[in-house]
Amino acid sequence: MNDLRIFQALLRNELRVFVRKVFNTLHPGTLYLDNWHVEAMCYALEQAILGNDSNRLLITVPPRHLKSICASVALSAWIMGRDPSHEILVASYGADLAVKHARDFRTVVEAGWYKGIFPWANLPPKKNTETEYVNAHGGHRKAVSLGGSVTGFGAGTIIIDDMMKAQDAHSQTERERVKNYYDETLYSRLNSKTNGKIIAIQQRIHEDDLPGYLLEKDGYNHLNLPSIADEVTDIQLYNGVVHRREIGDILFEASEPKDALDKMRLEIGAYAFSAQYLQNPTPLDGARIRWEEVATYSHEPKLFNYQMVVQSWDTAMTSEQTSDYSVCATWGFREGFWDLIDIYRHRLDFGPLKQKVVSLGKKYRADKIIIERAGTGFPLIQELNADGYTNVRAITPKQDKVVRFEAQAAKLMSGKYRIPQEAAFLTEFKRELSAFPSSKYDDQVDAISQFLYWSGLARNRDPNSVDQKTGRRLKIKRRSIPRRKDQRVKKRR
Repeated sequence: MNDLRIFQALLRNELRVFVRKVFNTLHPGTLYLDNWHVEAMCYALEQAILGNDSNRLLITVPPRHLKSICASVALSAWIMGRDPSHEILVASYGADLAVKHARDFRTVVEAGWYKGIFPWANLPPKKNTETEYVNAHGGHRKAVSLGGSVTGFGAGTIIIDDMMKAQDAHSQTERERVKNYYDETLYSRLNSKTNGKIIAIQQRIHEDDLPGYLLEKDGYNHLNLPSIADEVTDIQLYNGVVHRREIGDILFEASEPKDALDKMRLEIGAYAFSAQYLQNPTPLDGARIRWEEVATYSHEPKLFNYQMVVQSWDTAMTSEQTSDYSVCATWGFREGFWDLIDIYRHRLDFGPLKQKVVSLGKKYRADKIIIERAGTGFPLIQELNADGYTNVRAITPKQDKVVRFEAQAAKLMSGKYRIPQEAAFLTEFKRELSAFPSSKYDDQVDAISQFLYWSGLARNRDPNSVDQKTGRRLKIKRRSIPRRKDQRVKKRR
């Protein structure tokens, strides 16, 4: 096989190679700056399309990082090249942008190199307009903008590329319009709700934007690519290669180095920068927690190393998709520090909620389970106590949740409370606490502030405290030997 055939095979089979060729076709004479993040996007897109991963993919990435070339242009041309009968719908926020991407797509499929690797493209298309391309085999690519009609058009793949302008981010009406368009128009166009693909690629602009909405839905894989990493992340690339991002790592150093990002932050403001570049849309009056001042731990949180384990529950009313979450924050005391071990966050009806309180109590061998005496907390505490769970404690809130959090937030930065350096729950946990009180949800906030209040009470302040008369430690637990199964829940017999 000669070099040309090898290259053509790579173009057909690897989206990352195809993207580079597309860029050079659309921008001849412009230097292509290769970077691992493009490979990461291509790999995630390819896996979703080939069915090797979830049929739903969300990529959040800053502006000017080749997202539109990768998804709206190259991906749609690559899909159609491999399957000329495939129907593709590409949605953007404005008609001008949708038309531009459609024009770039036509430039690619009409290029000589494209026809060389996908011979069907030599046949004249059945339809070739500003917004719609229909090839000789019946495959479609239709471009649509927000609010546009797609009646009568079905799709095997829907690609959503920036469905909202950044300047509309603070309009609740526009945010709801975008979400309704997704639910009522775009989603209904899938030929198969089971096997159809939905790819969304965009920058974050608000906590309640479309990406935030999609993240609440089950089944969406999320590739998050902030300009500056705020946590350690392993990102899958081709051929089994994994790229590790350390805290502070710059996403695209060759294009946007740290000094350029610092200048951008000053020019557009901290809020817009946090949303669009850090993919962390913290509301304007948030940021009560300075995460760089919060202590962290790197050890594996093994239960037998902790002297005491306490769980703090904030309970919600129902399992409805529009309701709040029930949250359990599990903390362990070790050598003078409280470590956040786990965050459980889910929507549950009362029966499953009660079962979960019991099962998580068993799993983590909780010495104390504290629940707010309000809402579903009232009957939950009563039933658990009636069932003999003596480690359940009721907390009665005396102020509103904003005042409570304000009073406790500084403790998180005292050095005595530690969060893990790496954890699956960490990103959403930080986002919610940073955004409060303007965040969409505040259940994690309530669970955390409740625990911080409880741990600050005189009787709970130090599990290592010593009785002055007897010299015995008051609350210390010996966990070097795991408890027997019949000892793991404090229940009266």
